Amino acid sequence: MTTGGFDPGQGQQPFGGQPHHNGAGQQQYGQQFGAPPQFDSAQQFGTQPFAQPDFGFDPSRPGELLPRLGARVIDGLIVGIPMAVVSTVLALVLGNFLGSVLGAILTAAAAVGYFVFLETTRGQTLGKQILGLRVEGPNGGLPTQQQSLTRNGFYVLSALGGFPLLGFLFGLLGVVAAVVIGVTINGSPTKQGKHDELAGGTRVVQG
Repeated sequence: MTTGGFDPGQGQQPFGGQPHHNGAGQQQYGQQFGAPPQFDSAQQFGTQPFAQPDFGFDPSRPGELLPRLGARVIDGLIVGIPMAVVSTVLALVLGNFLGSVLGAILTAAAAVGYFVFLETTRGQTLGKQILGLRVEGPNGGLPTQQQSLTRNGFYVLSALGGFPLLGFLFGLLGVVAAVVIGVTINGSPTKQGKHDELAGGTRVVQG
């Protein structure tokens, strides 16, 4: 039964039908009405094109406060135990006052030198290596000597805690600096402490 003399099935071919020619040699396609939609090859069967890699993405994760604190403790023992022995020997040889002064100075130099040398040549101290951390410069890569010296300068205060007379003041300032660094690391979304900020934006990352 048709409406208005039009037969909806007239001139149509099953899906996938081949084109045929009319008497004038022109092609007619039976899929003009009700033809199945044409899909892009990447969309067939619900597939999606492969995502292109983003080479600008940095997969590194910021180092958390507790692993960084643990690395500092390990590094402090690595430097502190030998220097405690040296300071004791100096006090026995040179006397308590002079030995304590020289021992505090050598301890400060050894602590800062340890961090600066390893961070600028390997990107990680032994403590950071054990806990899977590394230090990066503001633009990635290894930090410069100046950047590493700035971010580790507070160790001078802690090391001079053994200095006669003024040792208590130096030790107190070292504790305050450590607390400020810990608080700023914990409150930063990128886990960059105040010492990282002063060093131009250095950061500690995991991996």
